[in-house]
Amino acid sequence: MSKLPVLIIATSLVFLTMLPTSCTTSDNDTMNEKVSSQLLTQVNLRKEQLANPTSDRLGIMKNMGMSVDNLEIQRIFIHLTRELNPAQIEEIETMGITLYLDSWIPPVGDHPTGFILADMPVDKLETLAEKDYVVKLETAERMLQPQNGAQPQ
Repeated sequence: MSKLPVLIIATSLVFLTMLPTSCTTSDNDTMNEKVSSQLLTQVNLRKEQLANPTSDRLGIMKNMGMSVDNLEIQRIFIHLTRELNPAQIEEIETMGITLYLDSWIPPVGDHPTGFILADMPVDKLETLAEKDYVVKLETAERMLQPQNGAQPQ
C-alpha cells in the first residue's frame, strides 16, 4: 500500500475520532481534560477494528506503533501525583486493568506527576479517567523517533 493513501486515511480517522469529543457536553469534560487525543484515537481505532475489521485500519494501527495482538487491550501510562495506595491498586485491578507496579516513576523536578505502566481493557477508559487520583492518561503505544531533526547521530 502506498504511503499517501495510508496518510490520508489515518488523518481522516484521527479527525473523525476527535470530532465527537470536541462537540460533547460537560459529561465528557473529564475525558477531554485527562485523556490525551492520541490515546483516545487509539482506543477508538481498536473499538472500530473490533466492530468492523479492515486490513487498512489494521495497517494504520501497526504504523502508529500499536500492538494488534489483542485489540481489546490498550497499553497506557497512568499519571498520578503520588504512588497508588493499596485501596487504589485494588480498585483499578478490579476493573480488569493490569498494573505494572515496579514501573512506577515518581514526580521529579519540573514534572509534577509520576506515572505507571498498565494494560487497560478499551471499555474501561472513561471509568479510569473519572478517578480523582488519576491526573492524566496517555498511550504507551507509539513509534518513537529521534528528535534531532536532520542531524546525524
